[in-house]
Amino acid sequence: MDFPYPIRIIRRGWSLLGMARLCALVAIANSTACAANAAEIYAWTQYARDGLEARAATNETTCPKAEIDGREAAMIERARPNKDFPILVCSLAIPKGAVNASIAARPFALPPSSVNKIALIGDTGCRLNALSLQGCNSIKSWPFRLAADVAAEMEPDLVVHVGDLIYRERPCPRSTKGCAGSPHGDNWETWKADVFEPARALLGAAPWVFVRGNHEICDRSGSGWSRLVGPLPFTEGACASQEPPYTIDLGQLTLAVLDVTRAEDRAVDDGLAPMFKQQFADLAKVEGPLWIAMHKPLHASARVKDGVNEGDNKTLVAAARGVIPPNAQLLLSGHIHTFQAMSYVDDRPAQIVAGHGGVILDAFAPQNIDGLAMGEAKVDRGVGLTNVFGFAMLARRDGEWLLTDFDTHGQPLARCHLRGRKFDCDP
Repeated sequence: MDFPYPIRIIRRGWSLLGMARLCALVAIANSTACAANAAEIYAWTQYARDGLEARAATNETTCPKAEIDGREAAMIERARPNKDFPILVCSLAIPKGAVNASIAARPFALPPSSVNKIALIGDTGCRLNALSLQGCNSIKSWPFRLAADVAAEMEPDLVVHVGDLIYRERPCPRSTKGCAGSPHGDNWETWKADVFEPARALLGAAPWVFVRGNHEICDRSGSGWSRLVGPLPFTEGACASQEPPYTIDLGQLTLAVLDVTRAEDRAVDDGLAPMFKQQFADLAKVEGPLWIAMHKPLHASARVKDGVNEGDNKTLVAAARGVIPPNAQLLLSGHIHTFQAMSYVDDRPAQIVAGHGGVILDAFAPQNIDGLAMGEAKVDRGVGLTNVFGFAMLARRDGEWLLTDFDTHGQPLARCHLRGRKFDCDP
């Protein structure tokens, strides 16, 4: 690719400044034209429980005008402004078969009849907590914007974000230059800084699937999740601790989305395992090839300590045992801050972990995972990439899927062919 990032920066620069700030720079802040264009609008399409929706977040007092296939369509108010989120959130159901659509005269992405290219990214926010202060002001230290811009240039049909959007939980000390001035907490400024500004180009490139991560649970960033990108209808002051699964027809493929944020990693939660077991079992109703998107992977590796793998989720492993249907080919996850793609010696779905989208990486994740025992599973073939930020792309070619992992500059680092439940990888 030829210089995708500088081009995108030039194109994005006008929207990031906004007309109001641009007017101030040229000393015509009182201009009527500038005042009329000072509105802030973020618009995107996403899959929700009831199908495809267009959504918009704006500082205007009414929802923007929308059109579908040349006809005016009225967006409805999803969430009114409040003190933490002083923006109006609007939504619009998109009927199947729609060809062209726009919000505020700006075209937005619609899916093709059959999805053939899927961008996969996760764990993208900038970490600010009691233990870590990531350099949110540095594209090198926090490269999510770069990864998102480059992924947008590749023109995916769909974007799947496998969770953990918000990591700015604590204030940055004024003396820390790398993150100075950063917002924090569950509010619009944080969501804008961690998600909507850096992902502006990618949000406009294709419809999204947002998978709930453990950073989007109710007592962390659950308010913003429910208000902005959650798959359920929004009610002010309400947050679902457990969201029900839903499925998406992608044409020749079904994607199931599960909320597994409460699944305990280190030990089996006997109170929750039966619920997850039933959710896995219910997927047997799905016909044809099935992929499952859920934030926490069944099997992965954050590190191997004293000969024991750490990274598989004990609750989900217990729940999935013997009930995941045979047509389930692939699991899409994040949570572990690395990239891994693996299939196993025994017959179980292949697993992708794409938790390398921007947050501080897991430094001890193994790179050689062939033959690695992950709890009750043993890797047959796979690839791991250590300490590399990036994103993955799944592309259908000649009836099979090719997985490519890219760094943030769009350089391919690893490729795997998915055949049924098996990966054949070339690092």
